[in-house]
Amino acid sequence: MKHNFFLFLIFCLSSNFLIAQSANQNIPKEFGVDTILWNANTFLQYSDFKAKPFGSFQGNTYAGIILDFKQDEKGIHLFTYTLFFCKHSFLKDSSKNLLNHEQLHFDITELYARKLRQLISQKDFQNEKSSADVIQKIYNAVTSDLNKEQDKYDKETVHGTNYAKQLTWINSIHEQLKQLENYSAVEVVID
Repeated sequence: MKHNFFLFLIFCLSSNFLIAQSANQNIPKEFGVDTILWNANTFLQYSDFKAKPFGSFQGNTYAGIILDFKQDEKGIHLFTYTLFFCKHSFLKDSSKNLLNHEQLHFDITELYARKLRQLISQKDFQNEKSSADVIQKIYNAVTSDLNKEQDKYDKETVHGTNYAKQLTWINSIHEQLKQLENYSAVEVVID
């Protein structure tokens, strides 16, 4: 099977609210010290939001799904990271509700990273001319859906000010993350 591959370095911008994790373990050095790798047991802190506030939003979360790879005798090892970019994210105030809203934006990004891993894991690449092209198409579809979901989340929760809807979203996203627990590892091997 022929594999045409190149480094994917793709960012997804979300102009909303979210909390991330302060656990920087296992982040590739090229992503820098001001990035936070998504982790189920670590949450964003106010100090993680380092950008100067702008616009009418109370918060801005810059998070994304980053793809990288290496190839060896076992196949292609695709690494999918959900990262929060501190220097591009801000909070205008220190309310716990705003922080929780922003955390869920980060959690939604991780949910879609898991959906991406699931789709790639289930794809049969044996008859594909270019694995890179197929992965790029899957990535584009998933990130398009991610952006729609982020917009829907903000609209339904009125950017986190509708607390009943916010709680509904939190419960739903956390349940979906549990359902896709099998796809929480950052590495997928394509043989």
